[in-house]
Amino acid sequence: MKKKTLISILIFVLIAAMGTFSLSYATSVSDKQDELDSINQQKDDVSSDMNALTSSIKEQQAEIDKLQGTMDKKQAEIDEAERDIEETKRNIEERQDGLDNRLRTMYKNGSVGFLDVLLGSNSISEFISNLEMIQRIYKNDQNTLTTLEEQHQELEEKQTALKNEKSELSQQKAVAEEKQSALQSDKKALQAKLDELNAEADKVSSEIAGLQDHDKVYTGGKFIWPTTSSTITSPFGFRIHPVTGVYTGHTGVDIGVGMGSPVYAAASGRVIIAGPYGGYGNAVVIDHGSGISTLYGHNSSVSVSVGQNVKQGQVIASSGSTGISTGPHLHFEVRVNGSYVDPMQYFN
Repeated sequence: MKKKTLISILIFVLIAAMGTFSLSYATSVSDKQDELDSINQQKDDVSSDMNALTSSIKEQQAEIDKLQGTMDKKQAEIDEAERDIEETKRNIEERQDGLDNRLRTMYKNGSVGFLDVLLGSNSISEFISNLEMIQRIYKNDQNTLTTLEEQHQELEEKQTALKNEKSELSQQKAVAEEKQSALQSDKKALQAKLDELNAEADKVSSEIAGLQDHDKVYTGGKFIWPTTSSTITSPFGFRIHPVTGVYTGHTGVDIGVGMGSPVYAAASGRVIIAGPYGGYGNAVVIDHGSGISTLYGHNSSVSVSVGQNVKQGQVIASSGSTGISTGPHLHFEVRVNGSYVDPMQYFN
């Protein structure tokens, strides 16, 4: 009787312990999933801000490019004005030198003068002819002096205009540099926040992976290519990010494909994520067993739901450009126990 009672107590304790473990395990997974969901929501918010900033950057860059075109045109006008000023200076110097030389010849040598010319006339007709010549010379001198005065005035106006244009150009450059600096500052701040959230998400993902049951073994062999295009626009590894311009690790491969093209499951498995997923936009994640999962990002729409079992080659989404993206493409990732690996090793 005592033996049966002891066995009953042991069984009760064992059942209670297993129940407590299962409850604790489920609660732990649930808590981690809630934490991941919270982080992903923050990633969504940051991604939205990043996309808004990206649009703003494109608009501001177009404005800066337009401003740069205006500045280049203004610089060309300044260069032309400087050439005109130098030419005006040369014209003034040439006219001034010609007038000075002739006046020195006529008035300083003492051998020839207007009065001498008139008095030296031998007839009335020669006197009239000499008088007309003197009048033409006098008129030419007056015209030369007037032209010199006009050119001096023109020179002063050009120099004033040149000074104003240089000042305006300097102000335009300052405005363009200020706008560029502000945009770069905001972009770096958002990139830092996104990197921080990505690091947190990776940490929590690893913790969830550690709590999951990994008894399921992957037996599917090599993957099939996940879309209709074979063009890789950005490989796995470090690269310059196309939006932020920051040198950072690329967690998968980008495959250039048109909007709305079919996205295929690279291998059979169970869908664990389907829908908006931070910077990945509309994404699908499939668990294939043995800790292996694949991610398909930036889709225009998804065709599967969480918990659904899918077959290799089944259409799971349509390609797009959602999330942090510069154009239609498929971002494809492979993770093993939560860690990123080069996807290309899984294909023939």
